[in-house]
Amino acid sequence: MRLKTINRLRTGCIALVALCLAGCTQWRYDMGDHISHADLEKLQQGMSLTQVIAIFGPPQRISSNVSGYVMAWEHWQVDEDSLGIRLGAMGADILSLDWGKARIRGEFLLATFDREHRLSGSTVSEWDNEAGGGRGIQPFIGVVSMVDIDDLVSQMPQHRWGANSLRELPRALNTQSSPISGAAGVEQRGTPPTIGQKSLELR
Repeated sequence: MRLKTINRLRTGCIALVALCLAGCTQWRYDMGDHISHADLEKLQQGMSLTQVIAIFGPPQRISSNVSGYVMAWEHWQVDEDSLGIRLGAMGADILSLDWGKARIRGEFLLATFDREHRLSGSTVSEWDNEAGGGRGIQPFIGVVSMVDIDDLVSQMPQHRWGANSLRELPRALNTQSSPISGAAGVEQRGTPPTIGQKSLELR
């Protein structure tokens, strides 16, 4: 008899938690190709562009500069987790509790080439840190996003190269300032639109 009571209580608790749980999501993004240390060790000053592309494949970003041009390769892993709990009945939210966080990992390789298409320098950035998050308690009805990673998980630049040639005239007038395929330098993903190369684009 005692076992039946315990099982009923356990079932009741699980049902209560299921009714209160508004949503639990996990998103995993893996964009670009991993830049391995073994491949980075193959880089040597004076290598031809053909040799570099044979190692890393086509670059995601390219721009001209005074001495030649620069190319960039990037790899991103973005993990987003969120949990929401609603206290209420029949769709009426008395109280909501929300929690969310995001983490980013990746590599960014920047290589410079001279006018003869020879490697003149390279730098590598690696990171593994929190991208943001938060917790919130809201009375009554309300929806608040605890973490925003839209600027980190947009399409890779090479997916838009063809579309760049089809943009309307006002944007095409300022193509040289594009951080994706212009002549004003490259820009790392996640940079706010009001600073850096992106702020030079005509909107």
